[in-house]
Amino acid sequence: MTDRDARTPGSPFCREDVLDTLLARVHDRLGTAVTDRVTAQGGPPELRPPDLALDRLLAAAHRSIGHAVTRRRSREARAALAQRNPELEARLAERGPLFNRPSPVRVKYRQEALRLARRYWPADLAAGMRAAVRMVQNLTDLLEGTARTVADAELVVEQLRESLRAMSRLPKPQRPPVTLTGLDYLVAVESVLAEPAERLLHDLHRIQQLLDEELEPAILTLESSSPGYVFGVDAVAQDLIDDLTQGCDQADALAKAVAEVERASSDFVGADLSSAKLDGVLLEGILWDATTVWPGEWESLVRRASLPSGEEQGVLIVAAEPSETVIHAEA
Repeated sequence: MTDRDARTPGSPFCREDVLDTLLARVHDRLGTAVTDRVTAQGGPPELRPPDLALDRLLAAAHRSIGHAVTRRRSREARAALAQRNPELEARLAERGPLFNRPSPVRVKYRQEALRLARRYWPADLAAGMRAAVRMVQNLTDLLEGTARTVADAELVVEQLRESLRAMSRLPKPQRPPVTLTGLDYLVAVESVLAEPAERLLHDLHRIQQLLDEELEPAILTLESSSPGYVFGVDAVAQDLIDDLTQGCDQADALAKAVAEVERASSDFVGADLSSAKLDGVLLEGILWDATTVWPGEWESLVRRASLPSGEEQGVLIVAAEPSETVIHAEA
């Protein structure tokens, strides 16, 4: 390369020299600006050791990057809630109207809500209704005209009556008007439970009437009646099976309402509980994940007492005893 090539406008050698000059000038000005900002603090520049200025610059950059990353991860975590695996998305889609109530209210009254659910579902009523259907089906098999028909049929009727009586021991449905304030959350819970319970009680009452007023009297006169009378008794039994089958649908509806109350009382995935008062609240059984916001020091306490729920990846459940291993909700 000749001196003429380096000075010639448009020459690649000339462009490289100019670029080097500009980079050196920027480097000097940036160094001056950083030194002034770190050491001067608004006053006349004071020369400090370069290592100290660099340490302070790195510390400030670390803090700024940390804050930015924290904010970004928080936004991304919340935005990712709707994009989680299909199992979690399906569960979120099943959330009922009780989830519209504020999360701090749901967690505050979760014990009372779960107690209401147990009152309306003291046992598996759906299984009890299906067992009653099988009892009546067995009864129709007994109506064959044997010597033991009446005695066996009466025993089945008594068993069926006791089963219906046990299933009818539900609380008297109460459905006062529901408003949108947090204070009447338990009123909303009772309303969700009371509507299907009222329909189930109505069906049970009609079934008991059919059993007491038609089927049992027909069976008691079976021995003294003509063989053709068995067909009439069988028809009544079939009516009873039809009513019990309809009652199974109402029991399933009540089971669904109970499950909704239990989910609203335990599923706090993605919930903001930062304003919740958790002192004295039963947290065992609560589901949560990385997007759940806990108040103050509660997150570390809850994390130590949590285990993987086994339902979806990243969802934890608060156990009865603290875990010796710290489990991250992102795991």
